Amino acid sequence: MCGICGVIDLNGRPVETTVGQCMMTLLAHRGPDSTGSLVIEPEPSKTRMTGFLGHCRLEIIDLSEAARQPLPNEDKTIWVVFNGEIYNFQELRDELEQRGHLFRSGSDTETIVHAYEVFGDDVLQHLDGMFAFALWDARRGRLLLARDRTGKKPLFYTFDGTRLTFASEIKAILACPWVERRIAAGQIPELLTFGYVHTPQTMFEGILQVPPASYIVLDSHGLTAPRRYWHLTFAAGSNGSTMSLTAAAAHIRTLLTGAVARRLISDVPLGAMLSGGLDSSIVVGLMTQLMQEPVRTFTIGWVDDLSFDERPYAAIAARHFKTDHTEFVVKADAIALMESLLWHHDQPYGDSSAIPTYLVSRLAKQQVTVVLNGDGGDEVFAGYYRFRGAMMASRVPHWLTFVGHAIGRCLPRNQGYYSIRRRFERFFDDPKASVEERFLSWISLFNLASILSMLRHDLAAQVHVEDLHAGFTRWIAATNGLPLLHRLLNANFMTYLPDDLHVKMDRMSMANALETRSPMLDTAVVEFVASLPPEMKIHRTQMKYILKLAFRDFLPPALLNRKKHGFSVPLSDWFRQQLRPYVEETLLSPRARLREYLDQDIIRRLVQEHIDGIQQHRYRLWLLLTFEVWLRMFEAGTLWKPWPRPMDQAIDIADVTQQRYT
Repeated sequence: MCGICGVIDLNGRPVETTVGQCMMTLLAHRGPDSTGSLVIEPEPSKTRMTGFLGHCRLEIIDLSEAARQPLPNEDKTIWVVFNGEIYNFQELRDELEQRGHLFRSGSDTETIVHAYEVFGDDVLQHLDGMFAFALWDARRGRLLLARDRTGKKPLFYTFDGTRLTFASEIKAILACPWVERRIAAGQIPELLTFGYVHTPQTMFEGILQVPPASYIVLDSHGLTAPRRYWHLTFAAGSNGSTMSLTAAAAHIRTLLTGAVARRLISDVPLGAMLSGGLDSSIVVGLMTQLMQEPVRTFTIGWVDDLSFDERPYAAIAARHFKTDHTEFVVKADAIALMESLLWHHDQPYGDSSAIPTYLVSRLAKQQVTVVLNGDGGDEVFAGYYRFRGAMMASRVPHWLTFVGHAIGRCLPRNQGYYSIRRRFERFFDDPKASVEERFLSWISLFNLASILSMLRHDLAAQVHVEDLHAGFTRWIAATNGLPLLHRLLNANFMTYLPDDLHVKMDRMSMANALETRSPMLDTAVVEFVASLPPEMKIHRTQMKYILKLAFRDFLPPALLNRKKHGFSVPLSDWFRQQLRPYVEETLLSPRARLREYLDQDIIRRLVQEHIDGIQQHRYRLWLLLTFEVWLRMFEAGTLWKPWPRPMDQAIDIADVTQQRYT
């Protein structure tokens, strides 16, 4: 795992190496082991382009100097800077060597340049992995920027008509003196709705993302629009597969075993994040079968609220699979962490689970450099309650939704993770809406009415509901005719997965120079499960039905039948107790930067309703807090400067338990 950056100038203006060095400095946390760069000079007979490619390396496979990047082909006419892992590189290397290509290293990176020589842009069809890379073809005078199928690895760029600037993180682009630093105020409504901005947009004017499963090309003619090289195809109905349930379950087990095996290739210490949930437990169990030594597993618990503590279930999995298990009990200073997390994200973020993800990554890094995780299991196998809720809602008579809505308002308030009232209210939130509209409301932090009332008048006047929700609804529309579950899975796969889940895991792990690998998102696994009918994923009310069937003899019953539990923090109590003064001083200050965009009276009402227990606004307040702090950091210019403060003082490790189960 690494950081990449670069500049290509169509007009032949030289790129100052000091700017390139500054870009790499801002990405050093992603690759602290070494750096490398290439200055691209004009070749009159071929191209007048000039440029710079930069790379910050986290050494994982082939730790020698031969694998240092930028890495060329045999005659040094093709160069690549690469972030990620190619899981099929050994098979691909064998094929390329048979075609006569010579390799100077044992790295997976080198397969990219040689495969490009053979396949051209179709090289992307041959790469199986998580990646973002920039490939410079000096013979043709062209730059190729590409991103992996699910968008696990980030890649941002800006193009002013003559100069393309790109990087793994936005901060490295903002450091370039020719790049304008402007907030994309038009994206604020979408940020408030989802807690993130949909690809390809960002919160910065003119800075875009290469979409997942896509690539762009810069040559003398200019920059092409993103081109998709892969599409996920879902079954059209209940008869979408001729395979029996038993055979499908057996095949899933085979595919996941292979996916885990491919992700165990590493020349540095390797372990796993273990939550005790179904997905991470399966991954750890398969690792145990494939590795000679005990798997090193890591989990964290909270001092504040045991309903958010996953240690008991993680311990069950660790004992069952006899892992070398480490538990950390922490109490984090969310205030002290917030600016650091925002610096790593570059943008406001509404997902508070970034906090535990950062903490477990930081603590795991003390022992390993690579971890496997269970990410993607819910996206692939339909593991979120909202999927089951949509299936149930499609069968509930319309009149009954009004009754449920009234009953929900009478239930006692419970602020724990499994609050019945919270789930009841969400299910019956808008009885007049369609199932798709209700699903959209379940994943939204603020609804349209709230946003329109909260926005400054001139911004509110620019909001059109079609545009506001288009980042999500266009993926629903793209699958019209498919079963409801598959339409929702597709939309989730194209939005929440790359724009929230992957962002959180990439930024928080790479903040600690820790590589994370996700077997549940293996291409073969994803494509096969998508081809199965909906009832194999949600059977009656049981989510992840086919996955549980595939591993029912593999896991202890306590894990197989465990309720879905998200990776989160006790925000409700924090905002009512230790963080209350900070929330009030930050959001309600007369100097709050949010006042430029939002009505402070409404924000004051949200804060008071949450403190008084009238309404649950913890995720909304978290988003508003991160937005406010981000605006202050933007104003101060700290978002594109090296981060000076170590964060150890923000983490209070109350207890560490290490147990090697045998």
